[in-house]
Amino acid sequence: MIAKSIRIHRENSNFTQAQIASYLNITSSEVGLYEGGARSVPTDVVSKLAVLFNVDEYDLYEDNPHQQNFITTFNFSINELTDDEIKSVSAFQKIVVNYLHLSDSLINM
Repeated sequence: MIAKSIRIHRENSNFTQAQIASYLNITSSEVGLYEGGARSVPTDVVSKLAVLFNVDEYDLYEDNPHQQNFITTFNFSINELTDDEIKSVSAFQKIVVNYLHLSDSLINM
């Protein structure tokens, strides 16, 4: 279930396995093992991927990731970004998600 979701989110985001591996500080073959379901995905990896793909962690466990409603924040070619730029984009997305959660909490008080 999570294996398919990771692959679909990676492909929808136009990331290569090599780019994901670099972002996670692992090998491309490990990403392939995660996507193929041959290796369980550690929770810290799930957290990092959720931030990168701009989804909640539980979204990566969904049975049908094609039906998930997630926001594409940026409109650019991922292939043109350096590894450091991908990490910066991911960090920025995390800030935005935290801000939105905080804003929602304050509104609902």
